[in-house]
This record gives sequence, C-alpha cells and structure tokens, in this order.
Amino acid sequence: MSSGVYAVLTGAVGKMQTLDVVANNLSNINTAGFKKERINFSSLLDDATQTGRAQGLNYTYIPETKTDYTQGMMQTTQNDYDVAINGDGFFKVQRGEDILYTRLGNFKRATDGTLVTRSGEQVLSADSKTINVPEGPIGIDDRGVILSNAGEVGQIGVFDPDVNLLKKQGGSQFVYGGDEQAVPASAEAQLFQRRLEQSNVGSMQETTIMMTSMRAFESYQKAMKNYFTIESKADEIGSL
Repeated sequence: MSSGVYAVLTGAVGKMQTLDVVANNLSNINTAGFKKERINFSSLLDDATQTGRAQGLNYTYIPETKTDYTQGMMQTTQNDYDVAINGDGFFKVQRGEDILYTRLGNFKRATDGTLVTRSGEQVLSADSKTINVPEGPIGIDDRGVILSNAGEVGQIGVFDPDVNLLKKQGGSQFVYGGDEQAVPASAEAQLFQRRLEQSNVGSMQETTIMMTSMRAFESYQKAMKNYFTIESKADEIGSL
C-alpha cells in the first residue's frame, strides 16, 4: 500500500483530536479561570526521522496538547473576596499536602477565618503560609495586601512557575512538575479586588477552528477513499 495513505489517515485522526479539544474548550467557555488547549502538529519528513521514528513512512503525528495561558477577560463582581491577576502569575493554594496553582481567585473566608478557595483549598501568602482573615469587610490592594478594620492582616501570594511544567488538574487548577521551592514570586503581576478572570476561550475562534477541521476531515476521508480505489484497481491490473 502507498505510504501516502498513512499521511492521510493520521491527518484525519489529527483533525478528530482537534475537534475533541475544541469541543472541550467550548464546553468550558463559561468556566472562570479556564485555560484553553491547543494541539501541536508536526510532520515526519527528514530521512533520519523517517528511519528512526516513522519507519520509512510519511505521516503526521501529534506530539502534545498544550495549554494556552493567555489572560482571559475580567468580570466585575460584588464580592470582597474575588481577586483577579492582571499579568503573568498564579495563586498558590494547598489541598492537604498538595500544592496547586490557579488563576481563579474566587476566594472566601472559612469558618475558622482561613482564606480558602470555593472548593476548600487554603490560599497561601507571599511566604507560602496560610492566611487568616477577621470578620467584617476587607480591602485587597494591587499587591495582594489584605486590609481590615484591624489593619494589614496578610498578603495573597502570586507566583511565577514555569508554565511548561504545569499540568491541568481540573477546577482551573494546575500541579507543578518542577522544584516547588524554586518557584519565584511574580514581580509584575497586579491584583484587582472584586473581579474574576474568565475563561480565555473565544467562541468565534473555536467555531472557526471546528469548521475548518471538519472540512479538512471530510477531505481526508475522500482522499482515503481514492487511495483504496487506486489500490483496488492496481490489484485488478496485476491479476491480469
């Protein structure tokens, strides 16, 4: 069989995977703090790669799905505990012994006064400690300093992990695959109180990708049909 059919087949598979990713992006368009994903495509064409990885066949492969960390739009809220990051950086939160990173700052005060996420993780300070907040109204400045009637009570930490080492854990949270102790504080991030960062998924862009991927998939289907027709005709000629 012609090696070209493998390029067509894997191309079709790639478009199916793209559609799956786009569908997941669109399903989270209203999920605050969600980061969309993209598939990176590559082609195996050079002789060395063909021999070592493609076994002499020309095909498209998909090495990885990557997260797009582009900042989402900010939505104004009426909650003193809602905080959005403007610029690079992540909040650091703790679940049991696990450290997680997130851009979703929809925090609250637990019954014991600890600052936590809506799902219960402890929000960590600039020095990676838990934060206790007194009852009553609070203010949060652009550096994350929390102010109450009693004065300054803590500072929300914003950190700058290597995004290439982050892995999605669900709930707009990520786990870090590198040295946790080496993650620096973010020097440029600015915090906005009573705002939440929304999903960075754009419906028009995702719809466009979906439509072009569907058309490409249909073209691959037709090409595969043509390849099999040619192969069938070649077999008939060979048998004469």
